Amino acid sequence: MRLFRLLPGTIEKLLFRSRRSGTTEAASFISLNLILILGVFFILLNNVVYDWTGTMYTHGFHLNTSLDDAIPFAPAWAVFYLYLFYPLSAVTMLYFCFIEYKAGYALAWSLVLINLISDVVYILFPVTTDIYRATLLANPMVGNPLASAMYRHYAADPSFNCFPSLHAAVSVICFYAWYRYARVRPNRITGTIAVGMAIVALGVVLSTLFVKQHYIADEIAGILLAWGIGAWVYGKKGVLAERE
Repeated sequence: MRLFRLLPGTIEKLLFRSRRSGTTEAASFISLNLILILGVFFILLNNVVYDWTGTMYTHGFHLNTSLDDAIPFAPAWAVFYLYLFYPLSAVTMLYFCFIEYKAGYALAWSLVLINLISDVVYILFPVTTDIYRATLLANPMVGNPLASAMYRHYAADPSFNCFPSLHAAVSVICFYAWYRYARVRPNRITGTIAVGMAIVALGVVLSTLFVKQHYIADEIAGILLAWGIGAWVYGKKGVLAERE
């Protein structure tokens, strides 16, 4: 934990030596944020490792309950799953990476830890929704563009990386970042954004069930993981104290 606190200042000293200022501090935080979010979280953990874990198994665990089975395939929820989750998550990461870069450093570490823990679980406990995919692809909806978009997503996304749900975890940690920021910078804009992100996060969590990408247990695990990591990283006794 002490290393995470000291890392920005250490990078600043290495890069700029005695020429330290507000500009050099910002450059150091932004550089670290880019390394953590783009390099470690997105490229290494969310693509390389995630894709690798998805090809490790041909059989996995099924966590479906009667309630999971009763939830219908509703392609309209792809709006949240595909078309709101990705751009709004990216905008959140970019804002905190470059604008509110100190809060972004906490978000960056949260994303890395969430994905790292998830990847380890995927290796040890491969959960798959292949039972739903097989049925849906055998009887595809014709003429529904949102259903077609999900079928294309099934082809590109491995089905053995379900528990915990990264869609749930990432959407919740993005909301959590705005929620904590709104507490530090309380005004109508930050409050509105935090409420909007809460609605989007809820929609994303529900969408994963209605597009048959996850089980209810996956969503609960993803929410708890994100909230626990967020509370620890952002908390005053965690990796980073909340900065006024």
